[in-house]
Amino acid sequence: MTLNELIKTTKTIVKGRLKFDHFSRFYKSPVFRQSTKKITEEEVRAIQEELAARQIYSQVQISSKKIILKVLRGTAADKKSGWFFNLLLFIATIASTSATGALLRGRDPFLSWDELSYGYEYSFALLTILLFHEMGHYFVARHYKVQVTLPYFVPLFLPAFHPGTLGTFLKTRSSMPGMKALFDIGIAGPLAGFAASLIFLFIGFNRLPGTAELLRVISKIQDGGQISNLFLGHGFLFDFFIRVFDAQQLPMNELYHFPYIFAGWIGLLVTAFNLLPIGQLDGGHLVYALFGDRARKAALTGFALFVPISYYLTVDFNSYLWLGWEALILIFIRFRHPPTMDDDLVLGLPRKILGWLSFIIFILCFSAIPIYLK
Repeated sequence: MTLNELIKTTKTIVKGRLKFDHFSRFYKSPVFRQSTKKITEEEVRAIQEELAARQIYSQVQISSKKIILKVLRGTAADKKSGWFFNLLLFIATIASTSATGALLRGRDPFLSWDELSYGYEYSFALLTILLFHEMGHYFVARHYKVQVTLPYFVPLFLPAFHPGTLGTFLKTRSSMPGMKALFDIGIAGPLAGFAASLIFLFIGFNRLPGTAELLRVISKIQDGGQISNLFLGHGFLFDFFIRVFDAQQLPMNELYHFPYIFAGWIGLLVTAFNLLPIGQLDGGHLVYALFGDRARKAALTGFALFVPISYYLTVDFNSYLWLGWEALILIFIRFRHPPTMDDDLVLGLPRKILGWLSFIIFILCFSAIPIYLK
């Protein structure tokens, strides 16, 4: 979009309610002004939202006498991102998670297609949960005209305990138009993935056999091998499922033999990780949208408090997962959240309530010791 097109489009939306500053042409950031007696802040915010719908972002400065609207830029036309590479990665991840699922059920996925088929349920459940999470982000981002790629699935197969994938991610190609967009896009993924996790947990626990049959299934999978000394921890919500379905007979060191339950367990873990209120994790988006720059101090404080706890869990419980996450946070995720195109747009009460609800979901899904050796 050229400067003249940007000015023309903005004037069409403003409709004379703000006066155009012609000198602002020289700075390539059009500026519109008006007295606070002639226009309200609510009207200016409405103008901003109309501009954002056209992928034109702006900032507002309000004093006792004047309101200034500064148009920052118009994004380029939405480029159609390729989907072929995404599809290849998705197919490869189906293969890696299917092979992993077969291994977890005591089968050799490389022996025959029949053996590999034992991993299909796990692959379907896990990838559905991850896909729900990413498409939650994707569709809401598209609603706000934020340019974003299709999900990238990352396949990984190891002949050891592993989910069969390194996860999924999206690439954002344009700035966030404001706090509302940041909040809505940030929360959509965890809520969608959380809902899918609950569905598979319900199905998995509902299909769980009685104690005698359960022990027979586990014994058949082990086939005389040693009992696993790798245990999976769980939070309040997973414990709730155990109690509701009276599944205390399910050993936490054999949980991964049951594909829907294990996929649901991973889904809760992924939800908790993503809702950590740090940096550009989904929880970091929510905290920044709710509290602005104070989010960085909260993230630093929380991280500092968790370091000694992580050390204790590593030494006493042989649980190394949090050490890996601390390294990821320090190297890649960091603590500072980039500003949106308009940090002045405040969230309404419904979004604030939803934000606090997401913190409750985090507490319900969180497990202090997700994986440990015993």
